[in-house]
Parts: sequence; C-alpha cells; structure tokens
Amino acid sequence: MKRIPKLVLSIISILLLVGLDQVTKKLAEINLAGKGTIPVLGNFLVLNYITNRGGFLSFGSGISNFMWHVFFIILPLVSLIAISIFIIIKKRNDAYFLSFWVFFTSGGVGNIIDRILYGEVRDFLNIGIGSLRTGIFNVADIYLNVFALLVVLIYIFRKKGKSEIS
Repeated sequence: MKRIPKLVLSIISILLLVGLDQVTKKLAEINLAGKGTIPVLGNFLVLNYITNRGGFLSFGSGISNFMWHVFFIILPLVSLIAISIFIIIKKRNDAYFLSFWVFFTSGGVGNIIDRILYGEVRDFLNIGIGSLRTGIFNVADIYLNVFALLVVLIYIFRKKGKSEIS
C-alpha cells in the first residue's frame, strides 16, 4: 500500500479541523444563543454564546468598516495564502512546518469564514478558576493557541539541543 504524502494528510487535517470548528460554532449558535452562561465542568468550563466583530478580546471591533475588512479579512487571507505557498513549495515534507501550518491555517480559516459570512466571529467557550478567566473563544482560537504553543516548544527544544552540542 502506498503512503499518503504528508502534505495531503495536512490538507485533509485542515479540512477536518475547519469543519469541526464550523460545526461547533453552528451548534453553539443553535443551542446557546440567548441562554446566558451555562456551566459545564463546574465553573471551570462555561458556555456562553456571543459574537465578536473584532479580534482577540474584541480588539479592533470599533474600527471603520474599510479598516475592519483590511485588518480582519484581507491581511489574514494574504498571510494565509503566502504562508501556504511557502509551505507547499519549500516545506512540504517537513513534519514540524506542516504541523504548524495545519493549526495556523485551520484557526485562521475558521475565523475568516465567520467574518466573511457573518461579519463577526462566533465565540462560546470560557475557562477559568474563580474570577481568573479567559476571554470567550471558539475552537478555531484553540487551534491558533496550539500553533503558538508548538512554535514556542520547538524554539525551546531546538535552542536547548544546540546549547547541549556546544
């Protein structure tokens, strides 16, 4: 049996992750809108459906319509396309880069779909202990955080590996 190329597996992963993000947002919209805060794991995980026109913690939600399109649709799309071209041309067999790309692209595309279709992002997850809580986020945001964590971990381990060699 022939092995499936890493790039093909990565593209399939992106499609599945974006699909999961969109399904969870739709389920949240249908089942949580207008119902307030719903505790799931005590008060650690709560569900609360909101929409957010801006970015992280509503950053940029009050900017003009033109600037909103530039900063929340055009620039992210251009970035995703540029990074995707780089990965496909230069790093198609590098498991690290493909892992980064899968999470970065899945998170970015998931939120861009919302912005294009609805003019805002659908959020519904909130975690914390007591008054120490995250902002309300969605599954695409989790992908973006996994991407950031992978970048930091690889940086730390690669730097540690180089210092042990010296």
